[in-house]
Amino acid sequence: MKRDNNTEPTNGMLTNQMDTGTDEFKDFQAIMLNKAKSRSEAEKREIELLSIKFQMQDYLESEEAELKLPGEFLKEYLRTLGIPQKKFAHYIEINPSNLSKLINGERPINYELAIILGKIFNNDPMLWIEIQAKNELKKIRKTKTRRFNNYSLKDLMT
Repeated sequence: MKRDNNTEPTNGMLTNQMDTGTDEFKDFQAIMLNKAKSRSEAEKREIELLSIKFQMQDYLESEEAELKLPGEFLKEYLRTLGIPQKKFAHYIEINPSNLSKLINGERPINYELAIILGKIFNNDPMLWIEIQAKNELKKIRKTKTRRFNNYSLKDLMT
């Protein structure tokens, strides 16, 4: 019986589960591997850059306990592109030592730099600011939890 691939699934799934032990799955794997091998270096790099962008967005949406600095993502972009930190610092017109401090979390990303990074790496500048803000809030909550527990609307209203 021939399968009609033009009908939408009724179970809410876009694909059916596939048994990984079948010949069909092995054929699918071979096709995907050949497709990956045939990609140009530019296509591979573009996929890696998209991966970093998605990692940044995922970090923002996650409840991950471990902090990830905006500088870690910047360092990953530079590594993926093969751009030395010193060259990048000069390009964006900051001192290499300030870029190093930014990457290590010793300096914050300001709004102007967020716009520059957004332009260079094709992402929303707010992504950089929101990652930094998330980290700052987590640090403050962790170190001053008792102090913040003293505040409530109920206490204010009595």
